[in-house]
Amino acid sequence: MRVAAVWVPPLGDLTTIFTVWKGRLLARREAWHPIVRNTAVQIVQAEDGYSGEGQALAIREWLNDHVRFLRDPRGAELLHGPVLTISQVDKNGMAYVDCDDAAVLAAALGKAVGLRARFVLVGFSSPHAPFRHIWTELAAPRPGSRWVEQDVTRASQNLPVVASRRWTVEV
Repeated sequence: MRVAAVWVPPLGDLTTIFTVWKGRLLARREAWHPIVRNTAVQIVQAEDGYSGEGQALAIREWLNDHVRFLRDPRGAELLHGPVLTISQVDKNGMAYVDCDDAAVLAAALGKAVGLRARFVLVGFSSPHAPFRHIWTELAAPRPGSRWVEQDVTRASQNLPVVASRRWTVEV
């Protein structure tokens, strides 16, 4: 089980880029772990094996039921791997994570069942505002498939609905 704990210097987007890079590595590496794969299969088992949209919606519903937002300690950026987060869900029925942890988990679950995943980062208040929030979108591997948002922590953070800055990164 991996936990990356990094002190966050006041470097704005540089810290965000590092977190996204590390999150991509964790999601890609742990998507193939038996705990992640088996959990993803259980989540989507009622869906048609070809229906990427149905699978993505099932993953979002599971995240809604098993993930709750909790800020990182002040001055730290904790990034939990999917194996650790799923282990917490298996043990306690719930995992308490922040938005980047939820995004990494969603990406790994989607990738474990063959979906495409991308991170969406947003900033608020101006086109130059620092990125403040991240989530994952999942889609079937077919070109033109609809992206399904996996943002399950935004409401808990009381963030604005409209972002002034957006960046997507394929996982």
